[in-house]
Amino acid sequence: MNIRLLIAGLALGLLAVGGCAAGPKVVTDFDPSVEFSAFHTYAFSGISDRGREIGVSDHSPLRGRIKQMIDEQLAAKGIRQVGLEDHPDLLVHIFYGMKDDRSVEKTSSMPGFLGRQVQAYEYQEGTWTSIKTTRVITHEDHEGTLILDLAQPSKKALVGRAVIRAVLGDDLEENFKQANKGIAEAFKDYPSGK
Repeated sequence: MNIRLLIAGLALGLLAVGGCAAGPKVVTDFDPSVEFSAFHTYAFSGISDRGREIGVSDHSPLRGRIKQMIDEQLAAKGIRQVGLEDHPDLLVHIFYGMKDDRSVEKTSSMPGFLGRQVQAYEYQEGTWTSIKTTRVITHEDHEGTLILDLAQPSKKALVGRAVIRAVLGDDLEENFKQANKGIAEAFKDYPSGK
């Protein structure tokens, strides 16, 4: 076998595997007419969790971790958190959502070698008997969505939005790593000014 073909095949295989790595999908949009360098303070204006409005003074440890991740990103941009009563330059509203996807696959026979059907047998009372086989596979995915709205209170206008989506698993810490990665990605393109 030609060594170049082998290397090319391995490289394509690694790219395909790397492309399958699950991670958050992040989409951002900022108003290009806004001077973002003028924002020096921000406050959380509220939280909407799965369609239910939650007050600014929410003390949930889980939501608190998300707020901390946002605070770290904004602090890195030179924007500090203040209270709503301090008339911040920017408001941040957080939306959480969850969507469950389930799919069921059912097969009654599987193609075998060279297109022949695979036959299953069961041993009963000294005799092998042909049996009908059915295979049912259920897939469940839980997609989490985190939306961060940035608003300019003086103009009562939305100036930026980040939408972060990721497939969530049973490991809470892994889910927070996904959230942190998505939030960092969302604020990576935060406009620094005109």
